[in-house]
Amino acid sequence: MNYSIIPEPMEMHTGTEDVFALTRLCNIKVGRGCEKAAACLKKFLRDSFSLEVFGSGKESIILKTDSNMKKAESYTLIVKENEVEIIGSDEAGIFYGVQSLRQLLFQGDLTLPEVYINDSPRFSYRGFMLDCGRYFFTKEAVFVFLEMMALHKLNTFHWHLSDDQGFRAQIMSKLLLTEIGSYRSHTNFNKRKHEGYYTVEDMKEIVEYAHNLCIKVIPEIDTPGHTVAMLAAYPELSCFDRDLTVATHWGIKYDVLCVGKESTYEFMKEIFDELLETFTDGIFHLGGDEVPTERWKLCPHCQKRIKAQGLKDESELHTYYLDRIASYLKSKGVKTVMWNDKVKDYMVSEDIAWQLWNDEMSKTDVVGEINSGRPFIMANSSAYYLDLPYAVTPLKKTYDFEPLYDGIKEENKHLVRGVETCLWTEFVPTMQKANYCTYPRLGAFCETAWSAKENKNYDKFIKKLPSYMNLLEGYGIDSATVRQAEPGIIRKTGNLIWWERRKFCWAGLSNVIDNAYVRKTYGKKEN
Repeated sequence: MNYSIIPEPMEMHTGTEDVFALTRLCNIKVGRGCEKAAACLKKFLRDSFSLEVFGSGKESIILKTDSNMKKAESYTLIVKENEVEIIGSDEAGIFYGVQSLRQLLFQGDLTLPEVYINDSPRFSYRGFMLDCGRYFFTKEAVFVFLEMMALHKLNTFHWHLSDDQGFRAQIMSKLLLTEIGSYRSHTNFNKRKHEGYYTVEDMKEIVEYAHNLCIKVIPEIDTPGHTVAMLAAYPELSCFDRDLTVATHWGIKYDVLCVGKESTYEFMKEIFDELLETFTDGIFHLGGDEVPTERWKLCPHCQKRIKAQGLKDESELHTYYLDRIASYLKSKGVKTVMWNDKVKDYMVSEDIAWQLWNDEMSKTDVVGEINSGRPFIMANSSAYYLDLPYAVTPLKKTYDFEPLYDGIKEENKHLVRGVETCLWTEFVPTMQKANYCTYPRLGAFCETAWSAKENKNYDKFIKKLPSYMNLLEGYGIDSATVRQAEPGIIRKTGNLIWWERRKFCWAGLSNVIDNAYVRKTYGKKEN
């Protein structure tokens, strides 16, 4: 039998004769710092094989750490006569060794030949982003995403908790954010309301669940744009205190936070202060992209702020806001990330890492920013956006994408912290659709995130997919088939036609009409 693992290990050798059979008498020997890995293995045996182990037989699984292994998250897995030994450099290394063992045991139906694996990750940051602002996913659904992240050796959960269409994180000092901001009357052209949010206790449970899977959690409260749900709850955060409702259509909205008012900064500090009690991994995502400045051009508060700070224009006001929020979080010991900006005269501090998502930023500019000292997370939409149809981003495109651009100096390559794949949910309202979009793409993505570049081979990856999909099916996940993930001409054409319907949901015309009203109403007063 040909055993395989996704993501591809750095080094793997297997024998031909079975030498180990796991029974309920197996003894799992757990060293210090290996408790999370042991708990994960026992849960896997219960869920997949209805097997509880008692530890009185001749076969054993040994989990232990070795401080002499220098690279973080690395492990060695050895299967020999009646014994499996996993040695990790640290807690995470042991945990990832168990993830490989899970795949081997599933393929071998609890029997294994001799195996030797020596493995370590390519990137230290291996992320998955879930957008719960557009569609709310239950706490239990988030648990499933986290379990699948662990199986794919991903270690960072980026949680998009707010957008124009919904605010999902309960803030006890600002309860209207969820009482009003988590509800919308309908979505696009249907008549069904949509609502849902995570209580403080929900979020704490999710963070604890993630930590038990060696996953850090980065919350994202997207500002100063994508904030209509916040403005619906607290109109005083807007430039003109207008009464707004939570957005019901997708697309960029002109109503954004007023960053001229001092009260806006105080409001955001209170939000972040509360979130710091729940999200303890020391990294926050600020959002920061797609911020129209039409309101700021008319707003007396914003214009006053521009003049007082000696800023050139509204673009620099945008930078001022992000710098100030990031500086506050830094004072609390928190690092910050934002969606990439454009290269301009007044840049945000290099303390803020850029998450590259849009291909409008040239490779030259990306390389220049990295070589000047800015950290990056590569989340290129053209390869790593899971919500895009397979006709736009087929499986091979995701697999083949290389995030380390030519021109990055060797001494600066560490500034590319890693890679992240993103599940935006404008057109992903259910777990069924989420699974179809995510798998087998997540398998392709994790081979870039974890596996050495020279070990990647798409043809070999395709051959591994049957056993991989069987494993997913064991968890109740129906993935897209290879034929669906690599569509032919007819399927591709149909997918593209269907995808183009999204343009009807952007509500661009209402933006133009509303903006004309604001200009007429407030522009004249200011003039």
